[in-house]
Amino acid sequence: MHPWAARVTRDWPPLRTESRAGWRFGSADGITKRANCALVEDPDADVAEVTAFYRALGLRPCVQVWPGQEGVDARLAAHGYALVEPTLVLARDLTERPEGPGATRIADRPGERWTELFAATGVDRSWADGVVRILGAVSAAYGVHESGDGRGCAVVDGDSVALCAMVTAPAARGRGLARHVMDDLLTWAHDRGARHAYLCVVADNAPALRLYRGAGFTEVSRYHNRMLAD
Repeated sequence: MHPWAARVTRDWPPLRTESRAGWRFGSADGITKRANCALVEDPDADVAEVTAFYRALGLRPCVQVWPGQEGVDARLAAHGYALVEPTLVLARDLTERPEGPGATRIADRPGERWTELFAATGVDRSWADGVVRILGAVSAAYGVHESGDGRGCAVVDGDSVALCAMVTAPAARGRGLARHVMDDLLTWAHDRGARHAYLCVVADNAPALRLYRGAGFTEVSRYHNRMLAD
């Protein structure tokens, strides 16, 4: 398995996993591709195993493809798996303590507003509840901007922190809320021993890339999904 794939799935874990036939299958009732995809353990693994596994669950078959897995990628394409959501992994050091503005309320459980902000981007409550279940399996901190219009999550694992679930209400975008939340979460994580930070962002999300690159994040890897048509 690609080392970044192992790290990302550790910080955003499926609710259930099964390793067999050269794949590590993850599932989480269809909530997010990252928690409902197969990861490559053997580059010669049979694509038909992925199709059968996810079809049996009533889920769209999905594989997360990382650098060095070009042979698998070609076989997936030949089986009708379409390329979906090229994604970048960005990282930065946290050797020095970030100076967050202190505008974010951070808790070890998601409050009502943290969950409500899903609706601001058109995500229904069942999906939001599924994300909370996924994050409940890791050591996570939930931040909500004091305005109530922005939120994010920090998952700490040893000296590493993953930023995820960043959302700003559409009407509040362009006011710097996401930067406040991000900086406050990084400060919080640094105070708890994190010295490295990373995040995953869809490659065509230009506003998010400007934010993260402006905060010192640089590309360290990338992946894309291959999904079989319904």
